[in-house]
Amino acid sequence: MKNYLHYSCMSEENREAMATEIRILSHTIEKAMSLPDCRLGFGKAKITRLIELCEAYGSKAEIKDPQALKLANSVIHEYLKFNTRNGYEITFLPEKYMRNSTEDDIASGVMYVQAKDKTDFETIAKSRHSVRYYSDREIDINDIRRAVEIAQTAPSACNRQSVHVYACVDKDKIGQIMEMHGGVRGFGTPGVIFAIAGNLNLYQGEYERNTVFVDGGIFVMNMLYALEAVGMVSCPIIWGSEPTNDDKLIDILGISRSHKVVSLIMAGYPVQPEYRVAVSAKRELHDILHVV
Repeated sequence: MKNYLHYSCMSEENREAMATEIRILSHTIEKAMSLPDCRLGFGKAKITRLIELCEAYGSKAEIKDPQALKLANSVIHEYLKFNTRNGYEITFLPEKYMRNSTEDDIASGVMYVQAKDKTDFETIAKSRHSVRYYSDREIDINDIRRAVEIAQTAPSACNRQSVHVYACVDKDKIGQIMEMHGGVRGFGTPGVIFAIAGNLNLYQGEYERNTVFVDGGIFVMNMLYALEAVGMVSCPIIWGSEPTNDDKLIDILGISRSHKVVSLIMAGYPVQPEYRVAVSAKRELHDILHVV
């Protein structure tokens, strides 16, 4: 509770609250443009507020999230194009925002994707298992990069993307984490332990106090599938520990105090093409599905 009050946007000391609001407002505009019956000329108050925030944030001496400004500018440009393309004239934008695309623009606005007739995700989902022993093969850092890049497709609250990934490949530190955790006795030593954490700076009020766990949990599941995609096996490890262990993990991995650890993932390459896993039968569907 103390960490959340101190690091979230509830604290007056949070210098990144403005960048958080910029990202949330930018995504609000994008979401509106993706709706099938989006009203032309919508969102004047939000766009005006977004511009005010950009001007204020851009004037700061130190900017920790310059991408937020690029995102906002790109979204405002897409908003202008969206309305102009549909015959609606936008007149309230300042001159500097009435422009063409530039090389500083980043992906924003809306896009069209093809509906899929079928997908093999069922096969993927049912073939993933938690694996608790690993080969001695050294982890290829490029595999880590690929996996995290794939996992970044995970959705997050208002697209604020709070998740940070701490990938530990240091054998001594991996040993310290395993000894400290206590719930991995008998496991093989993984080639990497990931700490999945959420940046509390990006949450705005008390009603969002648990959102870091939702965002982090969605990312964790995506990360597990992503590791499979790059040829690694893995096992998620619950991180619900005493504050003293939080402090130890922060020290071992150099985790920012504003980042809340949501879960750990142990991973590595399989020992051989065929490996042993727990059956882990799932509950009966009728026990968990409630059609209202």
